[in-house]
Amino acid sequence: MDGTDKKLLDLIKGNARMSYQEIGDALGMSRVAAKKRVDKLEKAGIIRGYNTYIKKEDEVTMLIDIITTPEGFDRVLEYVATRTMYVRQIYTTLKENHIHLVAVSDSPDNIKYMAKIIKKACIDDIEEYHARQVRQIIKDVYGGITYEQRSESNINTDS
Repeated sequence: MDGTDKKLLDLIKGNARMSYQEIGDALGMSRVAAKKRVDKLEKAGIIRGYNTYIKKEDEVTMLIDIITTPEGFDRVLEYVATRTMYVRQIYTTLKENHIHLVAVSDSPDNIKYMAKIIKKACIDDIEEYHARQVRQIIKDVYGGITYEQRSESNINTDS
């Protein structure tokens, strides 16, 4: 990946709906060359998909960190991946047996209940468990939210 690829990624990070012509114009290349660059980044797995961000005023986000027992990691991961309807993203980290979840709902009660159910269902496989509701998104590259806009686009929840 070279400097032009990095510039291209910065361009589409804020607006994945840019046309190849717009990308090419911004990078000083043809529409065809821009398309070839995007195709190359997709095939390399650097661009893994495109998202539509739909802003909802009543959306509540919760971050959940789980440290599992070594033998319980796969069971907990399978549980949160298949049995939790509000989980939007699941990450594993470089920390041993660590799972990080991002869950979203339109109801603080629903998301709190989901967090309690995960803990209860997986209690024998969990060493540490932390669940926190997000008070405010400071920066979201997909939704275009930045720190300066925070007063206009808060997601307020009870911690």
